Amino acid sequence: MCGIVGYVGTRETIPILLDGLERLEYRGYDSAGIACIDPAEKNIRLFKAKGKIADLKSILNGFKSPARIGIGHTRWATHGVPSTINAHPHLGAKGRIAVVHNGIVENYRELKSELERKGIQFKSETDTEVIAQLIEYYDRGNLSKAVRRAAMRFEGYLAFVALSRDEPNYLVALKRSNPLVIGIGKGEHFVASDVSAILPYTKQVIYLDDEELVEVRAKEIQITNLKSQKKVTKKPCTIKWSIDQAQKGGYPDFMLKEIYEQPHVLQEILRKRISKSHQIEFDTLGQEASRHLKSAKKICFVSCGTAYHAGMVGQYMFEEFAHLSATAIVASEFRYSDPILGKGDLVILITQSGETADTLAALREAKEKGAFTLAVVNVVGSTIAREADAVVYTHAGSEIGVASTKAYTAQLMTLALLAFYTGKLRGKISRADFRRLILEAKEIPNQVKKTLEYAKGVNQVAKLLYQKRNFLYLGRGYNFPSALEGSLKLKEITYAHAHGYAAGEMKHGPIALIDDTQPVICLIPESKTYVKMLSNIEEIRAREGIVIAIATYGDRNIGRLSSHVVHIPSQREVFSPILTAIPLQILAYQIAVLNSRDVDKPRNLAKSVTVE
Repeated sequence: MCGIVGYVGTRETIPILLDGLERLEYRGYDSAGIACIDPAEKNIRLFKAKGKIADLKSILNGFKSPARIGIGHTRWATHGVPSTINAHPHLGAKGRIAVVHNGIVENYRELKSELERKGIQFKSETDTEVIAQLIEYYDRGNLSKAVRRAAMRFEGYLAFVALSRDEPNYLVALKRSNPLVIGIGKGEHFVASDVSAILPYTKQVIYLDDEELVEVRAKEIQITNLKSQKKVTKKPCTIKWSIDQAQKGGYPDFMLKEIYEQPHVLQEILRKRISKSHQIEFDTLGQEASRHLKSAKKICFVSCGTAYHAGMVGQYMFEEFAHLSATAIVASEFRYSDPILGKGDLVILITQSGETADTLAALREAKEKGAFTLAVVNVVGSTIAREADAVVYTHAGSEIGVASTKAYTAQLMTLALLAFYTGKLRGKISRADFRRLILEAKEIPNQVKKTLEYAKGVNQVAKLLYQKRNFLYLGRGYNFPSALEGSLKLKEITYAHAHGYAAGEMKHGPIALIDDTQPVICLIPESKTYVKMLSNIEEIRAREGIVIAIATYGDRNIGRLSSHVVHIPSQREVFSPILTAIPLQILAYQIAVLNSRDVDKPRNLAKSVTVE
């Protein structure tokens, strides 16, 4: 949520900052800005715009500057409406200090009041301006010391980068729970909240840990602990994926590209995880994690949004195949509910970015209570991946579209393999059944390809429904979470109201919504609750509801009860949420396109939610 990029070196700064911001725009696009130090004028040049990076470019209008140091930011508003004034970077009152910031300064009101009593006037509504003002207030010609002194007073999850017009040869950055990475170049260095911003310039990076302060110069970086001031030595990591993997590849939108990448993503997961002898292997899991999976008394799946729905599916998987008591909990509620956890309990945290603020807070809460923590993460080297006791990577690749697609199905496949692995460890799955599960899992990528073919008919459904403003999604068992996920996708990118419900609960309220104008998306693949789901559909039809069914190919019952049927291949129920996700994603996508929505950058949303 929000994107940071900074540069110091020998090149022109503005083109590098703009390029980085364009690669980070999926993280925030309410407003954007850059600040650089003009060596001739010895002053900070500030350019800001409400809207997207294109609006900032229009303001610059090809402006060239000899500046060799600068910072940039693309914003997703938390404090203050999207506006030019509230856009980053923010300056101190005397214009000596500029700051870009991700996260939230939780005690900004107290600090702002204190500074106002000292006669300092504020221009914006943001908490970020407090950072710039306090650093400038403390600055006596040493930016690093001023940043350190100010940072000791900030409360909350945040990361920021500062520069000073009086010391125009270096940047100072601090990381606290929000991601920050340093890019290593020859005679130049970079700072960014996401490695994708700097990948065209370097593949050598250093990931900062919490409470680390870094001074970034063209030929040197120095990392110290914020409180102890002790130097920290870190070896650079090499990024192994290319920026080409984050391009659209001929598709009109990243989201559609990522939907169609799912067969390949799932194939790669299986290739990495299943050996030639049909065993499941997790290279990053470790013996201690395997011991906890084998002996755990209970499991909590903790996550947010789409990842929470994956956790709900994971709950069903672990109960069926590992015979383990499992619960799925929304991360934002977890830490405030005083969860009853201790040694012997396992908390599995699911996150695409590995930086989600609520999930990170839940991880730390679980560790404090003595539970063993296992992260299921997509982004290698992310904060949650580093802080958890163990990690399993989903290997979905870079996901740019804000509404998660391939990362979700990658989570489902990874959790399925983890459940089978755990069931075998605990002696709950026979060798023969385990082998059958592996063979069936290996068929899923091809079944997803078939589902994508079947889902071409979704376009007709979308044309029928795209002007509707209220939708109901129903499912049972493994596909109750799928109903929640389908409704979330629709809300995220079409802005229509949608509600997911357990179909068995329909008579306890939602049936009052049913009339001849109400579309109801019914998930009814082969399952142990198939007959029950048929009865629910009969009830909808009796009230003239518009039934859109997602059903197994060859189902002869469903056609007579539905306005439209979208098919998926026959499969074991545990794998069905992977397949039902495909038409749900495409339905949301098609309705959004027909309503002229920006599917990759839906309003008010950002890819990585790094604030509570």
